[in-house]
Amino acid sequence: MSRATPVSPGGAAGRGLRMRLLLACLLGASTAIAACGCGRERAAPIAPPPAEGSGKFTTGETYLQVGSDRESGPAPRRIEAPSRAAAEKLRAAAKSANLVICIIDAARADHVGCYGYSRDTTPNIDRLARDAMVFEQHFAPYCQTKPSTASLFTGLYPDTHLVVGNSMMPADQFTMARGLASGGLETVLFSSNPVASPAMGIGEDFRTVFTQRQGRERLADSTPEALLGVFSRWLEQGHRSRFFAYLHFVPPHLPYDAPPVLKELFAGQEPPNAWQGGFRFPEVEPRERGREPPPLDEWVNLYDANLRWADWAVGQVGCLLQERGVLDNTILVVTSDHGEAFREHGYKYHSRGLYDELLHAPLIIRFPGEERVVGRVSALTQTVDLLPTVFELFGIPYPREEVQGHSLLPLISGEASRVREYVYAASGGRVDSYLIRDQRSALILFEGGRVRALYDLERNPRQTRNVIEDQPERAAEMVAAFRAFAETQRRPPLHFIEADAKAEEVPRPPEVKLSDETRRDLRALGYLY
Repeated sequence: MSRATPVSPGGAAGRGLRMRLLLACLLGASTAIAACGCGRERAAPIAPPPAEGSGKFTTGETYLQVGSDRESGPAPRRIEAPSRAAAEKLRAAAKSANLVICIIDAARADHVGCYGYSRDTTPNIDRLARDAMVFEQHFAPYCQTKPSTASLFTGLYPDTHLVVGNSMMPADQFTMARGLASGGLETVLFSSNPVASPAMGIGEDFRTVFTQRQGRERLADSTPEALLGVFSRWLEQGHRSRFFAYLHFVPPHLPYDAPPVLKELFAGQEPPNAWQGGFRFPEVEPRERGREPPPLDEWVNLYDANLRWADWAVGQVGCLLQERGVLDNTILVVTSDHGEAFREHGYKYHSRGLYDELLHAPLIIRFPGEERVVGRVSALTQTVDLLPTVFELFGIPYPREEVQGHSLLPLISGEASRVREYVYAASGGRVDSYLIRDQRSALILFEGGRVRALYDLERNPRQTRNVIEDQPERAAEMVAAFRAFAETQRRPPLHFIEADAKAEEVPRPPEVKLSDETRRDLRALGYLY
């Protein structure tokens, strides 16, 4: 394993760090390596289980390991011909496979290397991407963890599952965990974020749960090290059946508390492509509250350091799966629940807003088997599409007519060039809003239909110029598509396009009662003030 010398902030070692990392990446890329960045003889060590403290390393050496200096054997053969036969090969390879979904919370796609970011924020994810399918235009349905995670678990949009705020997942709701358990998979949830856990009313249908407040072995804290330690010990116990493991890491989400050696990577630098703007619509401008972020450069540098921390954790997941001999029999998914805003359009952090910095998320899927599909997909995809994709691959029955997502298998096998024309997303705020977006235009609708914004993504990808007056026909076309979408939802959001319409009253799921411990956890992550 290529290792970087432990460094402390400042000093000659710190000044030479970037050059050593670049050299390590170049050397690692020249060899045939495992997707997780580990040699097959021995995987990289993970952090020791937390003792009484935070569980962080006392040295930065392991955090900075990139690639491998060992040959890992020939690369897997790739399925080249797009055909129905390719889909059948995928299903055959998945028939006995495990499923691992890694969520890196608040990771925006444009800060990930394989999505074009120039910084070395995600060397492990980038390495994984070279042996996987990368979905370039993937979008969350909400810029908050809970409704977005509920959409992943159910394949439904927020106006149908209604799991927003303190609402609980209905006990009879079909979910990914419930369906896969009926298909014979052991289901286990590891979450460092209480919002994505039974503490907030979702994930109760997993047979085993590990959080800071629940499980036979609780996470010592919200760090990736704590989660990886519990995941490692769970894997070591051995499992007779296939499994579905959901791992939810906090970084790069607030509180931006990466180890010092990772903060040093970008400290004092001018971040690429960083910019800030302001709210375009005073009528709906939210009343921002909560912690005030640092100046832009420092803000982005801290975020990128925490993204590098999450990337390290993803690499360790791959190493642990490889050590147990199950990596090549596992569908490994890396994605995010939403992005993060640096006030490009006035919004800070997340929870409000519908611009790309908040909704465009990475999605990378590595398939099992000696032959696998490897490549990039430019078609639109969305979080709700993961559930039907998984069940189509596994051949496990699911309520196809009730699920609102679309299987990505036709895109993966090459049988189709797209599975959806638009993506949709909702946001709360002082005035609620809704997004309808394709690859040419983004239309933002505000509650009551009083204010709208249309952006030409080909001419203005930063979404700073409202062209709704210049392109009325395009706007009308997208409003018509939104109406068709709205009418399929359990709570039709027609009040976004009809001034006199009101949000339809439908029975809401019961609300979760927050314990004092959960409130403290939420406050530590910036959810409560």
